Amino acid sequence: MKPQAYIVGVGPGGSDFLTERARDRITRSQAVLGWDLDLLPAKDLLAGKEIYLQNVTNYRGLALEVAGKFRHTEARVAILRIGDPCISSGLRGLLDLFKDYEIEIVPGISSVQIAASLARINIDEAVVITFHESGDIEERKRFMRDALLRGRHLLMLSGEELRPDAAARYLIENGVEECLSVLVCERLTLPDQNIVETTLGGLRAMQPHWLTVVAVVQPSASAKCQGPERSQYAHPVTAS
Repeated sequence: MKPQAYIVGVGPGGSDFLTERARDRITRSQAVLGWDLDLLPAKDLLAGKEIYLQNVTNYRGLALEVAGKFRHTEARVAILRIGDPCISSGLRGLLDLFKDYEIEIVPGISSVQIAASLARINIDEAVVITFHESGDIEERKRFMRDALLRGRHLLMLSGEELRPDAAARYLIENGVEECLSVLVCERLTLPDQNIVETTLGGLRAMQPHWLTVVAVVQPSASAKCQGPERSQYAHPVTAS
């Protein structure tokens, strides 16, 4: 029998967004791999398990170590990823590392979904783009600009490669209207979450945390580009 690897989405951060299926897969696992933020929503489920804590210096090597350690056993390994493992989680690399395992991907609630609900936009009318991971940053910047110029909403996961204020400057300098409504979502569903309404122009002068979800919202067909109205975002997320 092969070992099992559960690649588990643990939600945006608050433990009340952790699904029952995720809880089950974490509970039945002997070993857990993840970063601090990945483990936070599941902290009450980790007692007695082998914990492998990733950080900026060891995350590649530690994942390789865990994959090798349990490869010839019948162990169950839970690989925790904040949000949904199919969004900005390094999924391709994990599938390759654990290719000798029976793999199950457990979907989770993403911060992208939370931001879309707060901004009251359909995700299928938006473009989701991430700057968490390495790659051709200039191509991704052009892609999000083109999406906005074509009238799509934007849901951007900012990162060290492109912070929210720098993204706003790039978009305005490349033809996007600075009066577009923006929702800046930091640390969603956590006790210290911060949600700010502004415009693309206003975002240029802000310095939110680099790990933020930014929703850029197109005006309705009957509305002009005038920036956000306070009544537009009437349903805040309750942090756990």
